[in-house]
Amino acid sequence: MFDHRFFLPAVWVSCALSSAILGYLTPQPMLFGVAFVIASFNAILEFFVGVSFLLPGRRKPSFQHEDWLESTFQTQECTMNAVYKVQEAPSPLLFIVHGWRSSSRSIADRSIWFSERGWHVIMVELPNHGSSGSLGHWSAFRSLKAVGAVGQQLNTIVSKDLITSVTYYGHSMGGFIGLRLGTNQSTTIGGHQIERMILESPMTMYEPILDEIAVGFRVPKIIRPMYRRRLIQRFNRSIGQPGRFSNIDEFNIPKWGKPMVPMLCVQANPDERLGMIHYNRLLDIYSDKDAEGLLDAYLLDSLSHAGARKNDDRNQKIAEWLEGMDHSAS
Repeated sequence: MFDHRFFLPAVWVSCALSSAILGYLTPQPMLFGVAFVIASFNAILEFFVGVSFLLPGRRKPSFQHEDWLESTFQTQECTMNAVYKVQEAPSPLLFIVHGWRSSSRSIADRSIWFSERGWHVIMVELPNHGSSGSLGHWSAFRSLKAVGAVGQQLNTIVSKDLITSVTYYGHSMGGFIGLRLGTNQSTTIGGHQIERMILESPMTMYEPILDEIAVGFRVPKIIRPMYRRRLIQRFNRSIGQPGRFSNIDEFNIPKWGKPMVPMLCVQANPDERLGMIHYNRLLDIYSDKDAEGLLDAYLLDSLSHAGARKNDDRNQKIAEWLEGMDHSAS
Protein backbone atom coordinates (compact mmCIF):
# COMPACT_ATOMS: atom_id res chain seq x y z
CA MET A 1 0.00 0.00 0.00
CA PHE A 2 1.34 3.46 -0.95
CA ASP A 3 2.25 5.67 2.01
CA HIS A 4 0.47 8.98 1.36
CA ARG A 5 3.01 10.85 3.48
CA PHE A 6 5.40 10.50 0.56
CA PHE A 7 3.11 11.48 -2.31
CA LEU A 8 4.58 14.99 -2.62
CA PRO A 9 8.20 13.81 -2.43
CA ALA A 10 7.41 11.33 -5.20
CA VAL A 11 5.92 14.11 -7.34
CA TRP A 12 9.00 16.28 -6.90
CA VAL A 13 11.32 13.35 -7.66
CA SER A 14 9.39 12.80 -10.89
CA CYS A 15 9.79 16.49 -11.74
CA ALA A 16 13.52 16.31 -11.05
CA LEU A 17 13.95 13.24 -13.26
CA SER A 18 11.90 14.81 -16.04
CA SER A 19 14.02 17.97 -15.85
CA ALA A 20 17.22 15.94 -16.04
CA ILE A 21 15.99 14.03 -19.10
CA LEU A 22 14.70 17.14 -20.87
CA GLY A 23 17.93 18.96 -20.10
CA TYR A 24 19.82 16.18 -21.83
CA LEU A 25 17.47 15.95 -24.84
CA THR A 26 16.78 19.65 -25.53
CA PRO A 27 19.02 22.59 -26.44
CA GLN A 28 18.17 24.35 -23.14
CA PRO A 29 20.20 22.45 -20.53
CA MET A 30 20.61 25.54 -18.30
CA LEU A 31 16.85 26.07 -17.94
CA PHE A 32 16.15 22.45 -17.10
CA GLY A 33 19.23 22.37 -14.89
CA VAL A 34 17.68 25.08 -12.71
CA ALA A 35 14.38 23.19 -12.73
CA PHE A 36 16.24 20.04 -11.67
CA VAL A 37 17.85 21.81 -8.70
CA ILE A 38 14.54 23.33 -7.56
CA ALA A 39 12.67 20.03 -7.90
CA SER A 40 15.43 18.10 -6.11
CA PHE A 41 15.45 20.57 -3.22
CA ASN A 42 11.67 20.35 -2.85
CA ALA A 43 11.81 16.55 -3.02
CA ILE A 44 14.29 16.49 -0.14
CA LEU A 45 12.31 19.06 1.86
CA GLU A 46 8.99 17.25 1.37
CA PHE A 47 10.65 13.95 2.28
CA PHE A 48 11.71 15.42 5.63
CA VAL A 49 8.18 16.74 6.12
CA GLY A 50 6.67 13.35 5.25
CA VAL A 51 8.80 11.34 7.66
CA SER A 52 7.99 13.86 10.41
CA PHE A 53 4.39 12.63 10.42
CA LEU A 54 5.37 9.72 12.63
CA LEU A 55 3.20 6.62 12.81
CA PRO A 56 3.05 4.52 15.99
CA GLY A 57 4.18 1.35 14.25
CA ARG A 58 3.41 -2.06 15.70
CA ARG A 59 0.25 -2.02 17.76
CA LYS A 60 -0.04 -3.24 21.33
CA PRO A 61 -3.08 -5.44 21.98
CA SER A 62 -6.18 -4.13 23.71
CA PHE A 63 -7.00 -5.00 27.30
CA GLN A 64 -9.26 -8.03 27.58
CA HIS A 65 -11.05 -9.28 30.68
CA GLU A 66 -14.36 -11.01 31.21
CA ASP A 67 -15.61 -8.13 33.40
CA TRP A 68 -14.74 -5.45 30.84
CA LEU A 69 -16.51 -4.78 27.56
CA GLU A 70 -15.47 -3.26 24.24
CA SER A 71 -17.36 -0.87 22.01
CA THR A 72 -16.55 0.76 18.67
CA PHE A 73 -17.51 4.29 17.71
CA GLN A 74 -17.75 5.72 14.21
CA THR A 75 -16.14 9.16 13.91
CA GLN A 76 -15.26 11.39 10.96
CA GLU A 77 -11.59 10.55 11.49
CA CYS A 78 -11.71 6.76 11.91
CA THR A 79 -13.33 3.95 13.87
CA MET A 80 -12.49 4.24 17.56
CA ASN A 81 -12.31 1.47 20.14
CA ALA A 82 -13.06 1.80 23.84
CA VAL A 83 -12.75 -0.71 26.66
CA TYR A 84 -15.06 0.03 29.55
CA LYS A 85 -16.79 -1.04 32.73
CA VAL A 86 -19.78 0.80 34.16
CA GLN A 87 -21.47 0.65 37.54
CA GLU A 88 -25.17 -0.03 38.02
CA ALA A 89 -25.71 3.00 40.27
CA PRO A 90 -24.99 6.69 39.57
CA SER A 91 -21.21 7.14 39.81
CA PRO A 92 -18.35 9.41 38.76
CA LEU A 93 -16.89 8.65 35.33
CA LEU A 94 -13.22 8.36 34.42
CA PHE A 95 -12.41 9.01 30.76
CA ILE A 96 -8.84 7.82 30.32
CA VAL A 97 -6.56 8.08 27.27
CA HIS A 98 -3.21 6.31 26.98
CA GLY A 99 0.08 7.57 25.56
CA TRP A 100 2.04 7.16 22.33
CA ARG A 101 2.54 3.56 21.16
CA SER A 102 0.41 2.20 24.01
CA SER A 103 -3.11 0.79 24.29
CA SER A 104 -5.86 0.16 26.80
CA ARG A 105 -3.75 -2.68 28.19
CA SER A 106 -1.08 -0.15 29.17
CA ILE A 107 -3.53 1.78 31.37
CA ALA A 108 -5.63 -1.15 32.58
CA ASP A 109 -4.23 -1.22 36.12
CA ARG A 110 -4.95 2.48 36.60
CA SER A 111 -8.47 1.90 35.28
CA ILE A 112 -9.10 -1.11 37.50
CA TRP A 113 -8.02 0.97 40.51
CA PHE A 114 -10.80 3.47 39.77
CA SER A 115 -13.36 0.79 38.94
CA GLU A 116 -12.77 -0.96 42.25
CA ARG A 117 -13.61 2.33 43.96
CA GLY A 118 -16.99 2.54 42.27
CA TRP A 119 -16.24 4.59 39.15
CA HIS A 120 -17.47 4.16 35.61
CA VAL A 121 -14.31 3.79 33.53
CA ILE A 122 -13.92 4.35 29.78
CA MET A 123 -10.51 3.55 28.26
CA VAL A 124 -10.24 5.15 24.82
CA GLU A 125 -7.66 3.87 22.33
CA LEU A 126 -6.09 6.47 20.06
CA PRO A 127 -6.14 6.08 16.26
CA ASN A 128 -3.47 3.64 15.02
CA HIS A 129 -3.32 2.14 18.53
CA GLY A 130 -4.89 -0.94 20.07
CA SER A 131 -8.03 -1.90 18.16
CA SER A 132 -8.92 1.56 16.85
CA GLY A 133 -8.85 2.44 13.15
CA SER A 134 -6.00 4.17 11.35
CA LEU A 135 -5.10 7.64 10.09
CA GLY A 136 -2.75 7.97 7.12
CA HIS A 137 -1.42 11.27 8.48
CA TRP A 138 -1.47 10.71 12.24
CA SER A 139 -1.64 13.83 14.37
CA ALA A 140 -2.69 14.73 17.89
CA PHE A 141 -5.22 17.19 16.43
CA ARG A 142 -7.06 14.59 14.38
CA SER A 143 -6.81 12.13 17.26
CA LEU A 144 -8.37 14.56 19.72
CA LYS A 145 -11.23 15.10 17.27
CA ALA A 146 -11.83 11.35 17.29
CA VAL A 147 -11.50 11.11 21.07
CA GLY A 148 -13.93 13.99 21.50
CA ALA A 149 -16.42 12.24 19.21
CA VAL A 150 -16.27 9.15 21.44
CA GLY A 151 -17.09 11.32 24.44
CA GLN A 152 -20.17 12.67 22.67
CA GLN A 153 -21.41 9.16 21.89
CA LEU A 154 -21.03 7.62 25.35
CA ASN A 155 -24.79 7.47 25.84
CA THR A 156 -24.66 4.21 23.86
CA ILE A 157 -22.90 2.52 26.78
CA VAL A 158 -23.73 4.62 29.85
CA SER A 159 -26.72 6.86 30.48
CA LYS A 160 -26.13 10.53 31.25
CA ASP A 161 -28.27 10.12 34.37
CA LEU A 162 -25.84 7.51 35.72
CA ILE A 163 -22.89 9.92 35.54
CA THR A 164 -22.39 12.18 38.55
CA SER A 165 -19.18 13.85 37.33
CA VAL A 166 -16.48 13.47 34.67
CA THR A 167 -12.73 13.30 35.25
CA TYR A 168 -10.31 13.17 32.32
CA TYR A 169 -7.11 11.15 32.83
CA GLY A 170 -4.35 11.48 30.24
CA HIS A 171 -0.94 9.84 30.18
CA SER A 172 1.79 11.49 28.08
CA MET A 173 0.20 12.07 24.64
CA GLY A 174 -3.18 11.43 26.26
CA GLY A 175 -2.46 14.40 28.50
CA PHE A 176 -1.60 16.59 25.51
CA ILE A 177 -4.92 15.71 23.90
CA GLY A 178 -6.77 16.36 27.15
CA LEU A 179 -5.24 19.81 27.53
CA ARG A 180 -6.93 20.81 24.28
CA LEU A 181 -10.21 19.00 24.89
CA GLY A 182 -10.56 20.39 28.39
CA THR A 183 -10.11 23.96 27.14
CA ASN A 184 -13.07 23.83 24.77
CA GLN A 185 -16.21 24.70 26.72
CA SER A 186 -18.32 22.82 24.18
CA THR A 187 -16.56 19.52 24.93
CA THR A 188 -18.87 17.07 26.64
CA ILE A 189 -18.26 13.53 27.78
CA GLY A 190 -21.38 11.51 28.32
CA GLY A 191 -23.38 14.74 28.29
CA HIS A 192 -21.27 16.36 31.02
CA GLN A 193 -18.43 18.85 30.90
CA ILE A 194 -15.00 17.81 32.17
CA GLU A 195 -14.94 18.84 35.84
CA ARG A 196 -11.34 17.91 36.68
CA MET A 197 -8.27 16.41 35.10
CA ILE A 198 -5.45 14.06 36.04
CA LEU A 199 -2.30 14.28 33.96
CA GLU A 200 0.46 11.72 34.26
CA SER A 201 3.86 12.75 32.86
CA PRO A 202 2.05 14.82 30.23
CA MET A 203 3.31 16.16 26.95
CA THR A 204 2.53 19.88 26.95
CA MET A 205 4.36 21.09 23.83
CA TYR A 206 4.93 19.82 20.31
CA GLU A 207 7.91 22.08 19.60
CA PRO A 208 10.54 20.04 21.50
CA ILE A 209 9.17 16.87 19.90
CA LEU A 210 9.59 18.42 16.46
CA ASP A 211 13.12 19.51 17.34
CA GLU A 212 13.88 15.93 18.37
CA ILE A 213 12.47 14.64 15.07
CA ALA A 214 14.52 17.15 13.07
CA VAL A 215 17.71 16.12 14.84
CA GLY A 216 16.88 12.43 14.49
CA PHE A 217 16.34 12.70 10.74
CA ARG A 218 19.29 15.10 10.37
CA VAL A 219 17.30 17.91 8.84
CA PRO A 220 19.96 20.54 7.99
CA LYS A 221 19.69 23.56 10.29
CA ILE A 222 19.75 25.95 7.35
CA ILE A 223 16.45 24.63 5.99
CA ARG A 224 14.64 24.06 9.32
CA PRO A 225 12.63 27.32 9.20
CA MET A 226 11.32 26.35 5.74
CA TYR A 227 10.85 22.76 6.94
CA ARG A 228 8.65 23.98 9.80
CA ARG A 229 6.55 26.14 7.49
CA ARG A 230 6.03 23.27 5.06
CA LEU A 231 5.17 20.94 7.93
CA ILE A 232 2.47 23.29 9.19
CA GLN A 233 1.11 23.71 5.65
CA ARG A 234 0.97 19.95 5.18
CA PHE A 235 -0.66 19.56 8.59
CA ASN A 236 -3.34 22.13 7.74
CA ARG A 237 -4.12 20.25 4.53
CA SER A 238 -4.30 16.95 6.43
CA ILE A 239 -7.05 18.33 8.67
CA GLY A 240 -8.83 20.00 5.75
CA GLN A 241 -8.34 23.49 7.15
CA PRO A 242 -5.75 25.41 5.08
CA GLY A 243 -4.38 28.35 7.06
CA ARG A 244 -5.77 27.10 10.40
CA PHE A 245 -2.35 27.05 12.07
CA SER A 246 0.56 29.31 11.14
CA ASN A 247 3.13 29.00 13.93
CA ILE A 248 4.62 26.09 15.84
CA ASP A 249 3.91 27.90 19.13
CA GLU A 250 0.22 27.22 18.55
CA PHE A 251 0.99 23.59 19.41
CA ASN A 252 2.42 24.51 22.81
CA ILE A 253 0.40 25.37 25.90
CA PRO A 254 -1.17 27.81 26.61
CA LYS A 255 -2.05 28.45 22.93
CA TRP A 256 -2.69 24.74 22.44
CA GLY A 257 -4.88 24.66 25.52
CA LYS A 258 -5.25 25.73 29.12
CA PRO A 259 -8.18 24.06 30.90
CA MET A 260 -9.48 26.15 33.77
CA VAL A 261 -10.50 23.19 35.92
CA PRO A 262 -8.93 21.56 38.99
CA MET A 263 -5.96 19.52 37.80
CA LEU A 264 -3.57 16.99 39.30
CA CYS A 265 -0.22 16.23 37.67
CA VAL A 266 1.81 13.21 38.79
CA GLN A 267 5.17 13.45 37.09
CA ALA A 268 7.88 10.82 36.61
CA ASN A 269 11.15 12.09 38.08
CA PRO A 270 13.23 11.93 36.04
CA ASP A 271 11.19 11.60 32.86
CA GLU A 272 13.33 9.35 30.69
CA ARG A 273 11.18 9.94 27.61
CA LEU A 274 10.07 13.57 27.53
CA GLY A 275 12.50 15.14 29.97
CA MET A 276 11.28 17.74 32.45
CA ILE A 277 10.67 20.59 29.99
CA HIS A 278 6.99 19.66 29.54
CA TYR A 279 6.37 19.49 33.30
CA ASN A 280 8.14 22.81 33.86
CA ARG A 281 6.04 24.40 31.14
CA LEU A 282 2.88 23.21 32.88
CA LEU A 283 4.04 24.68 36.20
CA ASP A 284 4.91 27.97 34.52
CA ILE A 285 1.59 28.35 32.71
CA TYR A 286 -0.47 27.48 35.78
CA SER A 287 1.47 29.88 37.99
CA ASP A 288 -0.42 32.77 36.38
CA LYS A 289 -2.96 34.57 38.56
CA ASP A 290 -5.90 33.46 36.43
CA ALA A 291 -5.07 29.81 37.20
CA GLU A 292 -4.13 30.22 40.85
CA GLY A 293 -4.96 27.12 42.90
CA LEU A 294 -6.03 24.98 39.94
CA LEU A 295 -2.92 22.79 39.64
CA ASP A 296 -1.54 20.35 42.19
CA ALA A 297 1.70 18.85 40.88
CA TYR A 298 3.98 16.20 42.35
CA LEU A 299 7.33 14.78 41.29
CA LEU A 300 7.48 11.04 42.00
CA ASP A 301 10.89 9.40 42.09
CA SER A 302 9.30 5.94 42.00
CA LEU A 303 7.33 6.69 38.83
CA SER A 304 8.74 6.04 35.36
CA HIS A 305 7.33 7.53 32.16
CA ALA A 306 6.74 4.18 30.46
CA GLY A 307 5.82 0.85 31.96
CA ALA A 308 4.47 2.28 35.23
CA ARG A 309 1.26 0.29 35.20
CA LYS A 310 1.31 -0.10 38.97
CA ASN A 311 2.66 2.55 41.29
CA ASP A 312 1.60 2.95 44.90
CA ASP A 313 2.92 6.51 45.23
CA ARG A 314 0.92 7.63 42.22
CA ASN A 315 -2.24 5.97 43.47
CA GLN A 316 -1.80 7.54 46.90
CA LYS A 317 -1.47 11.04 45.45
CA ILE A 318 -4.53 10.49 43.29
CA ALA A 319 -6.56 9.19 46.24
CA GLU A 320 -5.54 12.13 48.44
CA TRP A 321 -6.31 14.64 45.70
CA LEU A 322 -9.73 13.16 44.96
CA GLU A 323 -10.56 13.12 48.66
CA GLY A 324 -9.58 16.78 48.89
CA MET A 325 -11.75 17.59 45.87
CA ASP A 326 -14.72 15.83 47.45
CA HIS A 327 -14.25 17.69 50.74
CA SER A 328 -14.02 21.08 49.03
CA ALA A 329 -17.20 20.33 47.06
CA SER A 330 -19.19 19.34 50.15
